Amino acid sequence: MDMFSLCMPELFECMISNTQLVHIFSSLLQSSKVYRPFADVLVNFLACSKLDVLKNPDSPAAKLVLNLFRFIFGAVSKAPAEFERILQPHVLVIMEVCMKNATEVEKPLGYMQLLQTMFRALAGCKFDLLLRDLIPMLQPCLNMLLTMLEGPTGEDMRDLLLELCLTMPARLSSLLPHLPRLMRPLVLCLKGSDDLVSLGLSTLEFWVDSLNPDFLEPSMANVMSEVDATDVFLKEPLALECKDNPEHGLRLILTFEPSTPFLVPLDRCINLAVAAVINKSNGMDAFYRKQSLKFLCVCLSSQLNLPGNVSDEGCTARQLSTTLVSAVDSSWHRSEASDIKVPS
Repeated sequence: MDMFSLCMPELFECMISNTQLVHIFSSLLQSSKVYRPFADVLVNFLACSKLDVLKNPDSPAAKLVLNLFRFIFGAVSKAPAEFERILQPHVLVIMEVCMKNATEVEKPLGYMQLLQTMFRALAGCKFDLLLRDLIPMLQPCLNMLLTMLEGPTGEDMRDLLLELCLTMPARLSSLLPHLPRLMRPLVLCLKGSDDLVSLGLSTLEFWVDSLNPDFLEPSMANVMSEVDATDVFLKEPLALECKDNPEHGLRLILTFEPSTPFLVPLDRCINLAVAAVINKSNGMDAFYRKQSLKFLCVCLSSQLNLPGNVSDEGCTARQLSTTLVSAVDSSWHRSEASDIKVPS
């Protein structure tokens, strides 16, 4: 690896003229025998001497630097603990250089893309030491991103800046002081492309699941109307097509020993009983109307798995209402319900 370290500047120039050589570096980072020392050499070379080339993001050198960083951060999941030790001396430097140049150079796209690659890698693994080191950088980083987002520079990098705002490498506990300022990027994500909407929804879901509503709701108060107004939430009931169920509803099992049981549909019986109770002007005897009401109460109790039996005295509207509502919500009881008057 000492030879690699000494020859890295020449190798870098060779890779610019022959892009196929890049695959050699990628293979070395995937090799279990050499990836640790090679990653250490490569990230040290890039962080110490090649970050300035990102000032011209369209240059071959800048594209090569970004590709090499993608290879390094792409190998992080292979051995997170090892790579945390390799990256720890450099991540803070990389972030400081990117933040400084993002507000000074004419085209900061290369630095923003490097932050994107780094943020994604750090978000995918548990790097307690790295994240702790980055806590003092969270506020300056957010200040820089929001300033760029509101300025003319942000028009060409809007999606990238929004992603960076919501993927800053930090535990949620470290982001709590900055949560109110992250609401504006969240709303913009929910109004953006499909990838941004997905990021915004997953971020919002994580906050809702992890934070106390007493803390989250005041932070969202200023943007709540805009969140509700986004197209990603259902505002009206879905237009559903209703079709008759071909199956029978409530059925009665009749068994005559030792024959096979019979399933007797009660749909028509229920319809007749309802008609008997509701239509007072059909001249039906009060006895049959009482029996119809008892029959309906038994059917409802059976369907809702409610306890109790129907007495011979029949049911009143109060009893039927109490029986039904008690299975749902006791606050819905209607004390003013009056008994059904059945003419004798």
